[in-house]
Amino acid sequence: MREEPFGAVAAMQSFRTVDEVLAKANALPYGLAAYVFSRSTRTLQQMTDGLEVGLLGLNGCNIAAAETPFGGVKNSGYGSEGGSEGIEGYLTTKLVSEAAL
Repeated sequence: MREEPFGAVAAMQSFRTVDEVLAKANALPYGLAAYVFSRSTRTLQQMTDGLEVGLLGLNGCNIAAAETPFGGVKNSGYGSEGGSEGIEGYLTTKLVSEAAL
């Protein structure tokens, strides 16, 4: 529960309250991705607001697509390499206005 595996690993643990889950999850030095499965919209909203991660899947595992930003927080790294967020650092906005001659 203290490692950041890259592969098909699902760490599961029982809990009593959402606050307990958030405290355990956010105590980790990593924050790339998390997945929450619940029938309760209240629980899903609490997890959305409280989890310190760059990617969050709610009731599903498909969180990565070409158009979505990809990036973590904490020791998982910062930034967004996908989506428009990944290219913004390489762009300079410039307004050019031409008056009629």
